[in-house]
Amino acid sequence: MNRPNILFLLIDCLRADAVVGEDRGARTPTLDRLVRSGVACTQAIASASSTTPCVASLLTGSYSFVHGIRSIFGLKLNPAVPSLVDAFRAYGYKTWAEVSGPLFPETDLDRGFDVYHCREGSAYLSTNWGADFRRRLQSLAVQQPWFGFLHLWELHHRRHILPAFRGLTYGRNRYERALSCLDAELDRLLAVLPENTLVVVHGDHGEHVVKTDLQYRWYRLVRDLSGRKTIKREGHEMDVSEDLVRVPLVFSMLGTGTDSFRLPVGKLVPQLVRQIDALPTLLDLVGAPVPLGIHGTSIKPTLLDDAPLGLEAYIEAFLRVRSDPRDQRVGWRTPEWKYIYAPNNPHIPAELYDLPNDPSEQYNLVHQRQDVAELLRHRIEDIRHGSRAATPEFVMSETEKADLEKRLTDLGYM
Repeated sequence: MNRPNILFLLIDCLRADAVVGEDRGARTPTLDRLVRSGVACTQAIASASSTTPCVASLLTGSYSFVHGIRSIFGLKLNPAVPSLVDAFRAYGYKTWAEVSGPLFPETDLDRGFDVYHCREGSAYLSTNWGADFRRRLQSLAVQQPWFGFLHLWELHHRRHILPAFRGLTYGRNRYERALSCLDAELDRLLAVLPENTLVVVHGDHGEHVVKTDLQYRWYRLVRDLSGRKTIKREGHEMDVSEDLVRVPLVFSMLGTGTDSFRLPVGKLVPQLVRQIDALPTLLDLVGAPVPLGIHGTSIKPTLLDDAPLGLEAYIEAFLRVRSDPRDQRVGWRTPEWKYIYAPNNPHIPAELYDLPNDPSEQYNLVHQRQDVAELLRHRIEDIRHGSRAATPEFVMSETEKADLEKRLTDLGYM
């Protein structure tokens, strides 16, 4: 088999409806081209609503109560949990990562990568770093096949927008204009990739966005006057609403592929799939063995042949940089229902939403449909206490914590 290169493009805060959907204000011809030329999963569900736990789940195919990272501060990957990046390396792939934000090596997320580089938050594709990165990508031609993990920070608050993209032509708010700006840079990035490259577009989690500039100015004014007592309406980490856990997952082959490796063109997959399924699927697509004993599974059968999957997703949020168990929300997402509760805080009411009839999650049906709530709660408890039950936390050293706290402060987290 002529194994393709893989560029896994993880765009921080990228919502599903920013890539596939009718009410899109950003101008994204590059992302649109990838969707048209590949397979787009329209119901992909992230494992959490903050970056580090999501990336840990993505790279291990496991949920956080097993891999051990439950917030963006203080915890590191359980050494007993295998990284799926190791599976690519064992299959002959060169592995590299270019990351930003809170994905520091102290988390041990660098496991399995031949090269793992964590850059400063202001190093965007449009800066000198981006030009240098494109040159380095072209030099990889002699090291094929490779698995590359590129984490982009342009959509994260404060949002990176070049002057040419600051008008309403490119979006109704800063989020959409930042995406329009990033899309133009993605076009330059894809232009330097070899044709035998499989590009995957994914979001670690989504984002709450105030829809218009005027609404955002009023929100900021009220929040500045009243302080943190005002409900936070823009950002993430707060909960497990659809805005935060529905993310894009697009598989697109540059060029025509080969006789041994092709993907459908312009296909939409409406079945529920999960963040933990992404890397098992890639391993399966390139013919590598998928490790046993993980929560994720390959969705190759439905990408290629529309096979029914019947998947459901575990989801969680922690609400703070320094995780407090009392803040934790856990939930269960099916194609029809979402159930959420706080396992360590009985004062927080449980929630249940009928998603096909209430996609904006306005009507809590937990009392009207106690049968459904009880069923989904049992599924949460079964997976959390099942054969892959919770493992001990691995805590950073005090020196690592101090270094990490400084860098998170520079990024605006603390």
